[in-house]
Amino acid sequence: MITTLTKVQQFLDSGDSDGARGDVAKISVNLTKLDASVRDFATLLALGSQEVLEICLGVLGRELIKRDSAKVNNDVIWLLLASVLSRHNITSDSSSRISIVSLISCVKDWELPIFALLSPALDSFLKVSLFEENSLISEQTLDFISTWGENYAKAPRTRNQLKEFKSLTQSVLDKVDDLDIQEEWKEGIGTFFQIAGQQQDNKYSDQRIWSDASNLLKKIYSPAVLNADTGANYYKVQDNIWRLITSCLAAMRTILGDNGLSVAVRIDGPEENLPWSVVASVIDQLEKLVQEIADATFNITKLPTFSPPQAIPGSWTTVLHIDLSSNQSNLLATAIKSLHSIEDNKNESNSFVVNSWQDCVAKLKENELRVNLAVSTNSPELYFVNSISTEDIPKVEESVQQNIRVLSYDVPQADKLERVLNFASLLIEYPSSPSIVRQKFLEINGTTERQFLYYRKAVEILGLADDREQPTTTCYMLNRFQNEAKIKFLAYQFISSKVGSAWFNWQNANDLSDIQPDSATQFLLEVCPSLAEETAKRRAKTLKSWLNIFLQHW
Repeated sequence: MITTLTKVQQFLDSGDSDGARGDVAKISVNLTKLDASVRDFATLLALGSQEVLEICLGVLGRELIKRDSAKVNNDVIWLLLASVLSRHNITSDSSSRISIVSLISCVKDWELPIFALLSPALDSFLKVSLFEENSLISEQTLDFISTWGENYAKAPRTRNQLKEFKSLTQSVLDKVDDLDIQEEWKEGIGTFFQIAGQQQDNKYSDQRIWSDASNLLKKIYSPAVLNADTGANYYKVQDNIWRLITSCLAAMRTILGDNGLSVAVRIDGPEENLPWSVVASVIDQLEKLVQEIADATFNITKLPTFSPPQAIPGSWTTVLHIDLSSNQSNLLATAIKSLHSIEDNKNESNSFVVNSWQDCVAKLKENELRVNLAVSTNSPELYFVNSISTEDIPKVEESVQQNIRVLSYDVPQADKLERVLNFASLLIEYPSSPSIVRQKFLEINGTTERQFLYYRKAVEILGLADDREQPTTTCYMLNRFQNEAKIKFLAYQFISSKVGSAWFNWQNANDLSDIQPDSATQFLLEVCPSLAEETAKRRAKTLKSWLNIFLQHW
């Protein structure tokens, strides 16, 4: 398929759109059975440029008009539609927003689990079309909802989604000049909202919605099919659709669940059958990521734990939920959504969220895991959100000194070493009460919530607490020493830490006294490229402060 994809794009690059259209038309898509011709066409829809997409949907639309819709295969329509919706870059004025109507009109029953699951993505697509200033696009979208609304209304939605749909459709309807057409569309739209409202009272209950699409995708792209595709395009299409499914599952949890933050996670690894311990470890890492973002960005000091996961049968996909207020859910979802945007990732104000995600990705990749993560809330803007993936984060380049690298997660930002000792003492005094440790630390040191989080992280880096905020054996040993000995003990702990040993090796030192405190900034810039420059300078200040104290007692 790489040949066809390349040839079509070459025609377009040379300005020969007729040649491109002719090449696409040569693909005889079998609409009655899912075979190689359908997979090849889906590749063009998913991976081609927007112009390729527009040509393909135009050709497909003309082909669908000729066919008896009753004979068009559901699985074929699902794959073609999922391929289009898996794209994230279709502009609001693209002609594909008109030509897609021929495809979505072929869906015979939107209550079928495979199509119901795609409805959040299609709703999101149609909302953009309704909002478009180009009246041809917005009115054709309105015509679809009016004409096929009785069927499309059966897909599950939230009340907030319907409210937004109603506002958008009314806005387009008000601008229609032809009164007869306006009246006809008004009647069809009324039917859509009447049925959709009734669906709200009878919640969607077919439990196959969680698994049917995943099972179908695995059947379409079986290992034999993927291995036979030398161009590896099938794998890319499958991966894009997996990400779409993950986003749709999160949205579906919002539709069928309660208010709060819905989370969908898909895990892929080198082994076909991952042990449950690996899945549980991934969930722990992601729960920790969400907690870090909440801690540092919104001062939500203790999130409720993820609800018992709903595992999707036959797949390493899990749907979770966190019981939060609407405001907290939206704040967290917005922060996680921003990780999908390259521009947001370059934003210094977003650096903590980005660093936390990069560190989480690095830990997951240590086990060769690929993870997709999607979130959803009841807010119309955050109801359907593009998933983020560990594959979005490129491998961090090695530093100049080969194999010396640290994660931002392992670099402290807590200048005052005496506060680290205070924290350790509180851990010993209240070993099972993290909330009391927090309260006492804030009272004693007069610090902000964010500073508390930095010092909590510092004691973890030095091996004095585990990630559950429990004191370690090392912490109990430290507590038995006198003040002078405590500093020396911490110096050894620092050298043993990931950041301390990395600095030691980077400086090619034989003794702690060989490390130059003023080299801290350059060290971090070289071995921790995930840190923004300003953040690196702030954390270098901590390293320099600690080292100066250690050297006084060395």
